[in-house]
Amino acid sequence: MQNELLKVGELATRTGLTVRTLHHYDEVGLLRPGQRTAAGHRLYGPEAVSYTHLRAHETVLVISYAVF
Repeated sequence: MQNELLKVGELATRTGLTVRTLHHYDEVGLLRPGQRTAAGHRLYGPEAVSYTHLRAHETVLVISYAVF
């Protein structure tokens, strides 16, 4: 997956997030697509997978801390 670009649905599948969540991240500036197709579809590079996994782990830690 070195230089592979993923469509938003593919990124959602790999990360376990929803397409809507990824669109929201784009809208608020948390995770911008690296490129867009001529039709405007979002394309994400390998760093997006790492970033979304990191954010998911941070969320779990915050929730765990708040519960205990």
